[in-house]
Amino acid sequence: MEVTVLGSGTAVPTRERASPGLLVQVANESLLVDGGTGTLHQLVRAGATLEALDRVLYTHYHPDHVGDLAPLLFAMRSPEIGRQRSLWVGGPPGLRRHYHLLGELYGPWIANLPFPLELQELKTETVDFGSWRLTARSVPHTDVSLAYRIDADDGSLVCSGDTDYSDTLIDLARDADLLILECAFPEDQKVSGHLTPSLAGEMAARAGVKRLLLTHFYPACEGQDLLTPCQKQFPGNVLLARDLMRLTVRD
Repeated sequence: MEVTVLGSGTAVPTRERASPGLLVQVANESLLVDGGTGTLHQLVRAGATLEALDRVLYTHYHPDHVGDLAPLLFAMRSPEIGRQRSLWVGGPPGLRRHYHLLGELYGPWIANLPFPLELQELKTETVDFGSWRLTARSVPHTDVSLAYRIDADDGSLVCSGDTDYSDTLIDLARDADLLILECAFPEDQKVSGHLTPSLAGEMAARAGVKRLLLTHFYPACEGQDLLTPCQKQFPGNVLLARDLMRLTVRD
């Protein structure tokens, strides 16, 4: 299993960091997790294609995480791509309404796609895709926010999405090979619904994960020491996400 950080930033644009997005290669499938503005461009920069995408998965419906859904579908129907095979899109409750409203806004360019679109609203559950499994758990951010665990023969990956400290997420991440946690603000600037480095490190330590990747950095994080307070809590390997960083989940 391999993961590429498409965007390590937030809703606030910076030169170095695009909006949140991850590309996960698991069991010969290509999975996009979240995608704010600019994700499609980042996909191309990472060497991927829209036609190669098998599934798209959203953690919640803030614009910096779902902003490129309409452009994604619009691009897939273009003659240059001409997608014909089905696309699976999963997310928390509200996904069908979100798509319906996009259809009302953009008309047949989104509402009447030339390829099958399978929408699956997820709650607290595990979905078996044959060669890999997806487990969803609620996390404290919005009323419907979900974190996800991906398990396959070659590793286990947990993606928090946006979250505050969560015992449920700790249980979800138990013994995972790689935990990707948001770390939106530096140590002295805690914001409700988000993590700081020490809280992220504490969660990783309690979960017993092998490696921790911090991401979703607001501009306030730039120039701050994020590693030291995190490593005081988590003795394992801690990485700071960069756009287009590529990692093998089981190192």
